[in-house]
Amino acid sequence: MPYDSVLGPRGYDVSAFRLLARGMEDRFPDFAAYASAHPEYGLGATPAEVEATYAALARRLDAEPLGNITGTLFRGLTLELLYSDAQLPELAKMWQTLKAGKPYPFEPTPDQENTAASRLHVLCEDSRWPRHQLAYQLNVAVDRARYPKLGASTANITPCAFWPSEHREPPVRIGDRGPSNVLLVQNERDPGTPLAGALKLRQALGQRARMVTADQGGHGAYPFGANTCANEATTTFLTTGKRPARDLRCAAE
Repeated sequence: MPYDSVLGPRGYDVSAFRLLARGMEDRFPDFAAYASAHPEYGLGATPAEVEATYAALARRLDAEPLGNITGTLFRGLTLELLYSDAQLPELAKMWQTLKAGKPYPFEPTPDQENTAASRLHVLCEDSRWPRHQLAYQLNVAVDRARYPKLGASTANITPCAFWPSEHREPPVRIGDRGPSNVLLVQNERDPGTPLAGALKLRQALGQRARMVTADQGGHGAYPFGANTCANEATTTFLTTGKRPARDLRCAAE
C-alpha cells in the first residue's frame, strides 16, 4: 500500500524521472498562491507575478551564478522545497535572498552526497535507461517546451545511461491479475511522484486496486497530509483491511 510514492507500473525508470518536471508544474501554483499572499517576501502580488519572478531568477542565474547557485541548482532546490507545505517559507526566503542579489548559503554535506550516490545505485540498477545520448537530447527538447519550469533538468542524461548493470532478473510486470487488496493513496499535486504516474499504475492494476486521491499538495499523502477524508480511508484500510467500494477523491479541506 503505497502512501507517498505511487509510481507508474514500470517503477522509477527514465519516464518516472522525467515526470518530476510534470510534478513541479502541478505543485508550483500552491507556492505561487502562498508567496503572493505574503507580500513581505516581495516575490509578486499575484500568482502570475510570482511565476514571472521564478522565470526571471532562473534566467539570471543561468547567465551568472550567484555563489554556487546556478540556474540548474536553483530549479532543483525549488523542486525539493516544494515537497511539503512546511518548507514553503524557506523557499520564499531563498527566492527573496537571490532576488536581492545576495548569495544563498547552500553546501551539500557528505551525508547528502552519500544519499545521492545510493539513490543512483538503486535507480540505475532497478530500471533500464536509454544508452544513446540522442534519446536524451530529444527528451530535453520535448520537456523543455512541455514543462518549462524544470523540463530540461530531469530529461537530461544521468549516470544511469552509463551504469555497468547486468540486469540479472527481468523487471516485475505489474498487471491486473492477483489479489484484490491494493490501496493507492496519492496527493493531487505531488512534485516527487506526480498524479500522472499514479493514474497509470491504477489503470495497470485494474480491479485489484482502489485509489484515494487527496486534493492537496506535497510529497507524502499519509499520515503526513492534513486531509481528514484521505487519512480516515487509509487508517480504515490499515486497521481493518476494508477499502472504499470505489476510487475515492477527497476534496480540499
